[in-house]
Amino acid sequence: METIFGNSGIGNAGTGLGLDEQTEYEAIIRARIADSVDYETAYLALHREENQAYYNGILPALPGADVENGDERESVNKSTFISTDVRDTILTILPSLIRIFTSANEKIAEFVPSNAAQTELAKQQYDYINYVFYNDNPGFLILHSLLKDALTVRAGIVQWWTDNDEEVTENQYTNITQEQYQYLISEAPEVDVVELEQNSDGTLDITLRYLVNKPLTKVEAVPPEEFRISRNAKDVETSRLVGRERNVSLSFLAKKGYDPEMLIDYISSPTVLSEERYLRNPGLADDSFSEDGIQFGQWFIRVDGDGDGIDELRYIETIGNNYEIIADFIVTDPKFAIWCGDPRPHTAIGDCMADITKDIQRMKTNMMRGQLDNLAETINPRTVVNELLTNIEDVLNDEVGAVIRTRGDPNAAVAFTKTPYAGEEVQVSIDYLDKVRASRTGITEASKGLDPKAMQSTALSGIDAIISGAQERIELIARILAETGLKAMFKGLVREVVNNPNVPRTIMLRGEWADVDPSLYDPNLRVEINPTLGKGSDMVRLQALGEVKVTQETILTKFGVTNPVVSPVEYRNTLVDILAIANIKNPDRYFKPVTPEIMRQIEATPQEPDPAAVLAQAELEKVKKDTIIASAKQDNADQKMALEISKAKQDDDFRRDKLNVDSAVRVLDIIMDPKPQTITPGEVTVPPGVLSANQPD
Repeated sequence: METIFGNSGIGNAGTGLGLDEQTEYEAIIRARIADSVDYETAYLALHREENQAYYNGILPALPGADVENGDERESVNKSTFISTDVRDTILTILPSLIRIFTSANEKIAEFVPSNAAQTELAKQQYDYINYVFYNDNPGFLILHSLLKDALTVRAGIVQWWTDNDEEVTENQYTNITQEQYQYLISEAPEVDVVELEQNSDGTLDITLRYLVNKPLTKVEAVPPEEFRISRNAKDVETSRLVGRERNVSLSFLAKKGYDPEMLIDYISSPTVLSEERYLRNPGLADDSFSEDGIQFGQWFIRVDGDGDGIDELRYIETIGNNYEIIADFIVTDPKFAIWCGDPRPHTAIGDCMADITKDIQRMKTNMMRGQLDNLAETINPRTVVNELLTNIEDVLNDEVGAVIRTRGDPNAAVAFTKTPYAGEEVQVSIDYLDKVRASRTGITEASKGLDPKAMQSTALSGIDAIISGAQERIELIARILAETGLKAMFKGLVREVVNNPNVPRTIMLRGEWADVDPSLYDPNLRVEINPTLGKGSDMVRLQALGEVKVTQETILTKFGVTNPVVSPVEYRNTLVDILAIANIKNPDRYFKPVTPEIMRQIEATPQEPDPAAVLAQAELEKVKKDTIIASAKQDNADQKMALEISKAKQDDDFRRDKLNVDSAVRVLDIIMDPKPQTITPGEVTVPPGVLSANQPD
């Protein structure tokens, strides 16, 4: 294997090795590639072809049938029925996965900022990568291909790169002025005038050829038969070899900058490594107009290319069946990701839904064939005839109501066998196999929300529990696909837009025009998958959003739009999420976006009093008034009672003092009167000291 084109290859930095070291280096690369091809053809391709045949309803075929030539029957008297459990299971799971990965009301992942200053940058970084995937590329179709490959042939492969290929376009302009002509020439960086004609009125008819070379980040779902990986690989990032090998046209390599004349010797018939492509499109087998191309390989190989004893990750391009190197340089990461829904531990390529349902399809097919053959024999029993008494030509005539000519007793000449019908017993076994399939895959009528048994006499919460429980397997598959494929793809796309020239753009992100500069993004930000990915049914989400809506309305009513908890922005978000679940994609038709200007107007507008609040305030004022009146009345009563008590006390004091004075006067009268008087004991109380003070010595 030799290195051709020298340094003329795009990005071919060379290795700087000596001749012997270079030969050994190329031998290592050649051995790595050959081992990956052997792993593909001897193991991976065989499993994928079988899975694809089961998905297409080709297997299991009847014994002796020539499936490749379209003969799927052993004889016309046997049933050719083939159950399609593999396809039915995959097509049942696929819509749920598509809904989870393309949901408009929740993010499937996000970039986690390293500090507070990167919060807004991380949000825009995710939005831009999402924009690149779905707008710069046919993201939905790529996602559909990846998910379907992951469920059918074990792995969906995605590749990304920066397209710097040159494209030539021509535009024709008629009746333009000299000023317009000069403007067109000055605006285009590289333009050639192909034709120029001047009209009688002085205007021009021109044809301009433009050379367009605008960097564009490309994403593609790789056909699985074109993917190569080391047989001992645990994942893409640590694999010793990851690559893609396919047959391309001469023009494809010429646009990359390679000399077409030096590539002519490598044109050959396409190398067919797998029948999988023909299973997807049987018409390719009869394609007599396909042009010969060049076998082209793109490899990411961990190998020591500079002789320092340390393996580097090198990107190598090869052409031809002998893998001549045309480009070789060091890169930072392999630009592939594997989407796998059921990975095996410590292995890059895992299992899929087709693997765990193939045997079910095979057993159900055999049972159904036997049941149908048995039914045919029951409806059309075999005829027993006596050749000596019956006309054989009449017996072989299968027309309805045809006459059979016999001699003698017809019962002794013609009889029909009676085959017992075993359809009911077979149906029991088929129902059991359906239960086994449901147990393996988690796909039941309840997971579709269509099980009538679960809907009868069951509360709403119970129905949701049944559906959610049946959907847990799909949620697990979605989470694994996001962790294995989507996370690696998003990380790789960020590195791609940062490490390659991408001009600043003004695009629509999150419903608003934003200026983005991909060179400012941080490729080291961690990608975090949404932990609630696919969790809960639409019914549960609507119930939760309904409760949130009621709570928001209560807060806005009680505290106004300027409260610190809920504003019209959050309230509109709730309404938009409800519409999204209802599959209404244009909420602006129903609710205008709440911009900062609108919020300022809302906050500045005087709020009209709420009638209920006014009534409550009036009731409060009435209660206050009644309380004041009652309090005043109580104070007056207390004062009146205190006054009466004080007056009674004063009257008592007055009577006591008057009694004391009267008693003293009486005593004085007795003392001053010389006539003895009789004093009744107890009639007059003489104060102490009065008698002693007025007695003579």
